[in-house]
Amino acid sequence: MSQVQDALATIDEWVNDGVVQGAIAAVWHRDDIIASRVAGEAQPGTPVGNDTLFALASVSKPMTAAAVMHVLDNSGTGLDTPVSAILPQFSSIDDPFDDDAAPQLEALRDRVTFRHLLCHTSGLPENIGVKRIRMSDQPTLDQLVDAMGNLPLLSAPGAELRYSNAGLGLAARAASVIGGRDFNTILQEDILASAGLDNIVPRPDRDLDDRIAIVADAAGRAGPAESYNSQYWRDLGITWGGYFGSAQDVLRFAASFLPDQSSPLPPEVRREMTTDQTGGVPGGVKSAGVRWERGSWGLGWEVKGDKDRHWTGTLTSARTWCHWGQSGTLVWVDPDRELGLAVFGNRSAANAWPLRPPRWSDLSDAVVRATE
Repeated sequence: MSQVQDALATIDEWVNDGVVQGAIAAVWHRDDIIASRVAGEAQPGTPVGNDTLFALASVSKPMTAAAVMHVLDNSGTGLDTPVSAILPQFSSIDDPFDDDAAPQLEALRDRVTFRHLLCHTSGLPENIGVKRIRMSDQPTLDQLVDAMGNLPLLSAPGAELRYSNAGLGLAARAASVIGGRDFNTILQEDILASAGLDNIVPRPDRDLDDRIAIVADAAGRAGPAESYNSQYWRDLGITWGGYFGSAQDVLRFAASFLPDQSSPLPPEVRREMTTDQTGGVPGGVKSAGVRWERGSWGLGWEVKGDKDRHWTGTLTSARTWCHWGQSGTLVWVDPDRELGLAVFGNRSAANAWPLRPPRWSDLSDAVVRATE
């Protein structure tokens, strides 16, 4: 245990060096969380605690995917069902002569499936883009997803890993249609509450303000639509990156995909979500500036595969599932070691503080060494 705490003490250095204002790291091993460490402030005058809620950004995606898979499994809807069978409006975009639209790709829209959306091989772009919608105008969640459904395809379905926020936004809308309920309700009642994850909150009320870590360098800084920090943004419950949670509960969620753990999802669904669904196609994450020859990805969860210079370190196995978020969050679980790490900092990763230098990777390697 002391070796693990020594490894986690790295986050103290991050805070002392001014890299982040506050951070937390927690480690799962075999059957439970064995260590946790906090450092610095969540917001001015408030220290980080085990119950601090961090903006999860894209770490929200596996939770959304879990709720989508729950709906598909319960309804008997197959993963390879075309999205347009549930959302007919997805069949075509409003402007087929859009500068970004390629007729030969638009003809393939009806081939996009739930699997494509959840493993980022739909061909949809990563984000909506300011020429279609601006967050400063404070659009509703429905308006954002409407815009996502009208994005042109940039590659053929299944041909390339193209990380896409739009994929998760549309999958959640389709799941809501199938399930006949608001998606937030499905996620909250059927996944989070069922698993006892009270410290993961899709739409935090104002009475939680004192527990929420403020993200430094957030987009739209100090404006009414500031990412993560504004009440407008928190109220959206963005299904591709808007939830809030504690490091320990997020780590418990990630560890629940181990086959011997309790989960609202049956074992075969968890297995699909944590194994590569792309078929080994090339691709990457444009906003992170990474591209791989084999872009391994599960359903919601990224799968490490044979990617090099990876955020989960050099020692985690190829079967490791993980996700990181632009708000400064990372969680991973290595099933071969029954080992997991959640490390959250309250500074945007847009400036690459956890990636260059590779702070997440180095900490992950230290945790693996400390538990072997």
